[in-house]
Amino acid sequence: MRSLVFFILFQFLLQLSEAQTLHYTVRLGDEVMGKMTAVRSVSGKTLYSIESLINVQKMITVDLFYRIEAQFEKQILTRSSAIEKANGKEHTKSETRRILNGYNVITKKASKTIPHKGINYNLCTLYFHEPEGRTSVWSDTFGEMLGIKPAGEHKYELTLPNGKSSFYTYHKGICTLVESEMIFGKITFTLTK
Repeated sequence: MRSLVFFILFQFLLQLSEAQTLHYTVRLGDEVMGKMTAVRSVSGKTLYSIESLINVQKMITVDLFYRIEAQFEKQILTRSSAIEKANGKEHTKSETRRILNGYNVITKKASKTIPHKGINYNLCTLYFHEPEGRTSVWSDTFGEMLGIKPAGEHKYELTLPNGKSSFYTYHKGICTLVESEMIFGKITFTLTK
């Protein structure tokens, strides 16, 4: 129920503020498989929303849906939520909430409290701010910090918990390309506007 209230409030605040929206085309090889939208809005609080819809038709059909939302106050994460579904079935769900001495993190696997002064960079911010000089990124989906390092000029490698990597490329601070290896091959998210 808290997640639903957070989602409704989040959508209302997005509509009240001035928003920056990034649109991405999702490809598997050369074939278009879907789209992703990243939104950043500022109105006292900074709100981020990322949503993707991907349809893979190989030997079987897989519909993937992903949504992540995050709220920052004074450049510190105060709450976020993430959900991932495959063919309508919930695969991943998580919620992060700032508390007095750190963060309360609830995932499908566990609930934990992590001591942290304040998370100031997460997966949502990766699309709007080049991670120059950073060594870690908060993953709202996995409920943990992930390592990030330079992988070329304006390109960064994000190491996932399964040992695989995603690569993020930037132009003027905005992410223009994401490359990830998935079970069915290399998938890319290319900025269109």
